[in-house]
Amino acid sequence: MFRKVMFFSMFLFVGCAIQPSHEEISKRVALVIGNKHYVGNELDNPINDAIGMSKSLRKIGFDVTMVFDITLQKLNQTLEGLKSKIEPYNTIVFIYFAGHGNSLQKNSSEQFLMMTDKERPVLVSIFKFYDFLKEVRAKHSIMAIDACRDYQKHYIPMNDIENSKNLKNFRGNFSLEKFRAGAIRYDEGIKKDIDVLLDNDYSYKLPNSTLVSYATERNQRAKDWSIYDAKHSPYSYALMKYLLDEEIPIEEVFRRVRVSILKETNRSQSNSEEMKLEKNIWLVPKKAQVALTPPI
Repeated sequence: MFRKVMFFSMFLFVGCAIQPSHEEISKRVALVIGNKHYVGNELDNPINDAIGMSKSLRKIGFDVTMVFDITLQKLNQTLEGLKSKIEPYNTIVFIYFAGHGNSLQKNSSEQFLMMTDKERPVLVSIFKFYDFLKEVRAKHSIMAIDACRDYQKHYIPMNDIENSKNLKNFRGNFSLEKFRAGAIRYDEGIKKDIDVLLDNDYSYKLPNSTLVSYATERNQRAKDWSIYDAKHSPYSYALMKYLLDEEIPIEEVFRRVRVSILKETNRSQSNSEEMKLEKNIWLVPKKAQVALTPPI
């Protein structure tokens, strides 16, 4: 009788063994960008956010490349270097950006991210990353963009004291109606025409099995600091937290982020997602109970 009980107990133990899901065996590669030191428009928290996001991603198995205050040249070099880390069709790629961003047209789906080039403002189209993800043939792709998405008719220089009081807390302020033809800025009280480089010669099609999350909806501004933690933005604060939640698909991660941001900002800011997922993705993988045949 005792032997039968022991055998039955062993069967239950082995039969209910927790096995990793298929997603857990995929490689995981992340690029984390924190752009803070902009000429005349410095932010407080993007580097803090990048460091925090890197820690969270490493905890769940990502090989993280982290860069600060990146220029267009450095971005191109970094993307080229990432290619050797990505195994086609077997890598989950996570791209995170914190810094200034804007739309150049109202309600446009083409978000622009600002680099930290000193010679002139450089805006990079979100579509550049789409083309990169298609080129490396990532198995699944996730992008998280912590930047403003608003459109402004006129340029608002941050070193204009009156305006800077109102705008310093946000990750935008660079979107111009006439950006393509050149912008107006103030430098020590002297009015100048400056050239703006747009890096936007890319396709617009979202890659397969991709989710893009923005810290805001279209035409909204993204706050640079959270009431819960002044060293992080509301979006990054919540994302760092919920990325570590166990056994929930990635869409649920961002839904929890949304609830947090709406509550904190009194519904003035809400993250939003564009996706082309073909299946659920668990970054902290869902476990599957696999019944194994007990030894005889």
